[in-house]
Amino acid sequence: MGVNFMKNIRSELYKIFSLPLFLRGVAIVIGISVFFTFQNIQVINAIANGHTEILILEDTTSQLTGFQTVRDAILSSPYQSSILFFPILFALILSTEYKFGQESLTKLLTPKWQTVLTGQICSGIIVSSTLTVVLSLINSGMLYAMLDETLQNYLNIGLILEVTLRIIIFSITLTLLSMFLVQITRKPIPSVIIIVSILVITLSGILRVVSPTLENLFPLTGAKSFAFGRVENNNPSELYGLLLLLSQASIVTIMMYIKAWYKNKKEKKHE
Repeated sequence: MGVNFMKNIRSELYKIFSLPLFLRGVAIVIGISVFFTFQNIQVINAIANGHTEILILEDTTSQLTGFQTVRDAILSSPYQSSILFFPILFALILSTEYKFGQESLTKLLTPKWQTVLTGQICSGIIVSSTLTVVLSLINSGMLYAMLDETLQNYLNIGLILEVTLRIIIFSITLTLLSMFLVQITRKPIPSVIIIVSILVITLSGILRVVSPTLENLFPLTGAKSFAFGRVENNNPSELYGLLLLLSQASIVTIMMYIKAWYKNKKEKKHE
């Protein structure tokens, strides 16, 4: 069983890596991430050299310590990419399972739906985690090469690993959510529309006006302190953010298994 399980994961990973859409998507995400990093470094270096008159800064930005500034620099680019582009990329990739009839072939090769779904979930987690690590390495390398010397002392492997781990937890949660939406809609466009709508509603601050409690149930706002490693503006605690991400990842995973079980049961009745 263990051999078949690993074989299924390798098969799912091969399907993802062999898609031209995946390769193009990764290239675009890396390019955007590099651009974000370059822009962030320019701003940080300007602040470090006292050239803040040419920058439009939030009050909190100018009050950050050197450590917090470097920590945010390590976080910013990979975090932005993981929350903005990973869910959309995975929605487009995973929907090909239904778009080109791959689902029927998968059932013939692997009759057990549990094995198929577990392989898909594990491969999604592996790919999202790997991409996050790659983006973090590129970002950290650029920071090491281009960041102002007065701030480079704060840049260390321990901090990079800690921040990267937090981003990985974020990216896994959003990837699982994307997988669940694709499983429901079975089409790329509706899934992407839902994902973009969630991002817009969350990042726009509308929920803060409607209901702060509801706002804190969304990962991008409720787990903001966990991502940034500090509590600001009455945001929930880091522990709350971590538990929110883990609970949502668990709930979405359970719902995927329930959905797959119900579908399998329904199909057997019609056989």
